[in-house]
Amino acid sequence: MCKGCDTRIFNLFAQRNVLYCLALIMLAWGALACDLINPEEPIPAYVVVEPFQFSTQAGTQGSNSSRITEVWVSVGSNFLGAYRLPATIPILEQGPTSLTLQAGIKDNGIGELPEIYPFYRPVSVTVDLQPNQTVTLRPATTYLPEAKFAFIENFEDNQHIFRVLRIGSTEQALQRSAAAAFEGQAGGLIRVDTANPVAEIATVPVFSGLNTTSPFVYLELDYKSEAPVLVGLVGYGSGLPANGVTAFEAGFLPRENWTKIYFNLSQLIFTSRFEGYQIVLQANLPTRNGVPVRSSAVVQLDNIKLVHF
Repeated sequence: MCKGCDTRIFNLFAQRNVLYCLALIMLAWGALACDLINPEEPIPAYVVVEPFQFSTQAGTQGSNSSRITEVWVSVGSNFLGAYRLPATIPILEQGPTSLTLQAGIKDNGIGELPEIYPFYRPVSVTVDLQPNQTVTLRPATTYLPEAKFAFIENFEDNQHIFRVLRIGSTEQALQRSAAAAFEGQAGGLIRVDTANPVAEIATVPVFSGLNTTSPFVYLELDYKSEAPVLVGLVGYGSGLPANGVTAFEAGFLPRENWTKIYFNLSQLIFTSRFEGYQIVLQANLPTRNGVPVRSSAVVQLDNIKLVHF
């Protein structure tokens, strides 16, 4: 063997070993870099929330009609989001997990104003969550025990509280009618026509102090209507006219089918600073460009509640 061959052979093997080690290092680093840049994503569990069931205490809380459109979900103490019902919700938790489900409504019937309804009891459950597995929940709720009712008008008695006619003829006073019932024996009926295109009707009682404990005050009702209706307050106090000042908060448009709506009167009651107030409804004959689009219209109402804490 030539002189120096052993050295060259050794160096060749050494270089090959170095290159082999470098290749292994590069492969390992590449795998690590991929894990860092594109880590393996956790697999969520799925919680399906069916529409809420709602019930009331017979005789003290009125009808169990409701319109719960969303569920607001918290995982432990962390708020996860609001979801339209029924909802399928991915959750990156495993094992026993505490969930809180809160019933959501549309403030004043407006789709862009989803809110947790403050008077409905939250639902707390513990579920066992496993990756790629589904748990189905059917929540049931009631009014919170702290919820109070300034009035519940279901028109089942011969005498109802919407008897103050502020605008309109005697024939436009809110009438108790079996034809206007959403449920039960009767509902409330308001009529408007071209001779009397506006009917404004208020409650007999004058209320005050409903927002002393909490700012939340809501008016609930079921309606079906051929006419638009405004909802608000007739306010009284020092410096105001003896017949009160009318302030409207929101309302509803004509609708062929019975619908539940929740009017948030909290801000109006707070900002108006009225010493006392009646709840007022104003029905208007539908018009287009100031011209009536029909000769008469009726408004049907049922299950009207004024709720506060």
